[in-house]
Amino acid sequence: MQELKVKDVMTRGVVTIDEDASVQQAVEILADYDISGLVVTQVNSELVGVLSEIDVMKVFNEDLEKIKVKEIMHSPVITINKEDSLRKASQAMKDNNIHRLVVQQEVKGEEGTRHIPNGIISLSDIIRAIAGRR
Repeated sequence: MQELKVKDVMTRGVVTIDEDASVQQAVEILADYDISGLVVTQVNSELVGVLSEIDVMKVFNEDLEKIKVKEIMHSPVITINKEDSLRKASQAMKDNNIHRLVVQQEVKGEEGTRHIPNGIISLSDIIRAIAGRR
């Protein structure tokens, strides 16, 4: 049996938020999409961080409209390539004590190389793959 790759089980596309958005906006997106994390980007779609529900809980008692996502996000982002193995993805999650990795794509342009998100792989995705329910 061939070893599964990240691209075989990842969730394609990601829900993103601009780093300058308010945490209140992030909370609304998390609730609207029923998700537990957002990929944080700059205006040019460059990947800069990840915001999780846990990050939001750390500022729960503050005015969420006045706090920017970039103030509480995790950065730098732990990423993986879609051609990498699930074994490598699970090891990266274990080593960094995280539940998801951003699958990034390099885009070369006149201003240089940008790293943009094109998917997410989570522990749940890997568990479903192990169980044969991808």
